[in-house]
Amino acid sequence: MVTSMKILTLMMSLICLLLLPSHLLANPVQLVEGPSVVTISTDSWLGYTNRDGSGYYFDILKRVFPKPEWQLKIEMVPFSRVRYLIDHDRVNMALGFYSGDTTRALYSKYPVEVDSVDAAITPELAVIWQGVESLRLKKVQALLAYRYDEFISVPMYYEESSNLLEMLNRVNRGQVDAVLDYKPTMLSMAPQLQQLRQFVIVENVFRTEIYFVFSDNDKGAKLKLHFDTELKKLIDNGELDELFRHYVGPDAQRLHPIREQ
Repeated sequence: MVTSMKILTLMMSLICLLLLPSHLLANPVQLVEGPSVVTISTDSWLGYTNRDGSGYYFDILKRVFPKPEWQLKIEMVPFSRVRYLIDHDRVNMALGFYSGDTTRALYSKYPVEVDSVDAAITPELAVIWQGVESLRLKKVQALLAYRYDEFISVPMYYEESSNLLEMLNRVNRGQVDAVLDYKPTMLSMAPQLQQLRQFVIVENVFRTEIYFVFSDNDKGAKLKLHFDTELKKLIDNGELDELFRHYVGPDAQRLHPIREQ
């Protein structure tokens, strides 16, 4: 009796397998596996990581990690929080890091762009402005955790704050000499100033390469390998430069001539 039941069970199993669609038989892993989930942390930057899901950085992610194979869970937080999350392996990936940054993470092999940092400066400083050297021994402020003082060799009285609007009010009143950030963001805040805008914006105070980074663990290493491979394809076929020009401008240059070959 027991033997008969075993034979019956085996026959029923075979019948069930024969009734399965052929594509499931050929790819049985699809029965149990869903999309690979990637947790990502980033600040919000106009044209790069817009809150509506558009932007140069987000378009890169969509091409490197396409649906339905990948599921991206993106958290938009201040950059100080981005640093904390990637440094403590709380996310798999983070966006917008400079070469030489001290954060504990794995860097993408190729930069995604060269970042150009602008400054809001007092009218008095604008009169004598000669480039980044003019910040020598000046009172300079920037957003928390941007660490621009690590990338500018000129000695400054450098401070960071979490409130960009308040910093712009300070430079507008002449209480500080300069605020480092990005021209579009600073101009967008001009209507909120406590007084009519007095500060002058100078562009391209300094430039440095930008990378995406990955958690320093096994999953991060695997994601980095996939990202490096797919980004190289976008570089080679010209799509990455095309994406950059779409968001930044038709004549914008993504990089200086560098080592992408």
